[in-house]
Amino acid sequence: MTPLADLADYLVDDAICYQHATTAAQSPFVRETNVTEEERIARIIEAYDSQGWHRTATDVDLRSAHWLAQQVRECGLEPALEPFAVSRIDPQSCYLEVDGERVVGLPLFDGTFTHPEGIRGSLGPLGSDAAIALAAVGAGAQVEDFEKARRSGRHQAIVAVTLGGRPGLAARNAPAFTSPFGPPVLQLGSHVRDWLTEHTARGSDCHLTAAVDRNEAEAFNVVATLKGSVPSLPPLVVTTPRSGWWHCAGERGGGLACWLETARLLSQSQHERDILLAAFSGHELGFMGVDAFTATRPGLERQAFVWLHFGASIGAQDARLRFSAHDEALEQLVREALGAEGIAEVPAAPLGTAVGGESVVVHERGGRVVAIAGGHALFHLEADRWPEAVDLDLVGRFSRAFSGLAHRLGGAPG
Repeated sequence: MTPLADLADYLVDDAICYQHATTAAQSPFVRETNVTEEERIARIIEAYDSQGWHRTATDVDLRSAHWLAQQVRECGLEPALEPFAVSRIDPQSCYLEVDGERVVGLPLFDGTFTHPEGIRGSLGPLGSDAAIALAAVGAGAQVEDFEKARRSGRHQAIVAVTLGGRPGLAARNAPAFTSPFGPPVLQLGSHVRDWLTEHTARGSDCHLTAAVDRNEAEAFNVVATLKGSVPSLPPLVVTTPRSGWWHCAGERGGGLACWLETARLLSQSQHERDILLAAFSGHELGFMGVDAFTATRPGLERQAFVWLHFGASIGAQDARLRFSAHDEALEQLVREALGAEGIAEVPAAPLGTAVGGESVVVHERGGRVVAIAGGHALFHLEADRWPEAVDLDLVGRFSRAFSGLAHRLGGAPG
């Protein structure tokens, strides 16, 4: 665990760390008592978006961890950074060239990679004899065929056209990051699908590179603890991811804002049980952050009273959300909390299941989970930016609903 002795020394110059932030977003270290909830949420998401691409264990991820820890301190809690090791992938030369035209892409982080000189061969459909196969992944695609081809060893490389809610490269997560498999996979944006389909039909010769550097690095979970009046009670754990492929304003911003607003409310009231708050890096890389968090707290998955998880796309524009609850009693509490804020359109996942990423990990290990998560039109796209991707009013309503729920689950007296 890394103590946070003096964050001001680390972030010497906000203008250097966050060059694209507004003045309000650049000044989160000054306590202000007259700021409204909507202004606080807007500042948080705007500052987070301005920091850059939030990939695990990068410089942006490190600066963002310190920034988030300071936000926790401004909520009245004492934060800590808990490190874990990452073999970081830094893409270098990653492109597909066909008939003199070159398209830059992003390799799949749980596949293998090419040497800098890449691979040359014909382009063909999955299952053909072509050296390089074309696949579509994402909405409406046959992902099962893609995954089968990755394991078959039939192709030297695969080009994966990503289909998201809008045109562009909708990066896929890497659940097998620590145990990569299959041939190199280069992800390309949906805007080149027709062009590639034509060349696939012709069996055109192409040149694919997916060359990367590996660098040993550290990522950090941001953690804080609130002591309850009855320490023998099982604790409440409140979590959210804080890393992702791009700026992630709609994907991560709402969850982070809800998590911080929950921390703010809980710090200002009394509770019977201990409350642990954790914001995880490593989300896009097989949920490494939650594994690191639980590794230092053996048995917490089952020992905790409830895990309350803020997942993806909370309050994003065009969001498609679901919530999950471990049992009927918790489901009823969630419905009451949402109903109090006039949110009736979020469906519940079947009892015995969980939504989200880290929440599914905890659920599968026997934890009692309440989670809300989903996707939205700009999910995993570089265009997921502030302010277009965010519905501030909706973020605020979800924040009030779930911070109030956390207050109840924490065992507030009376």
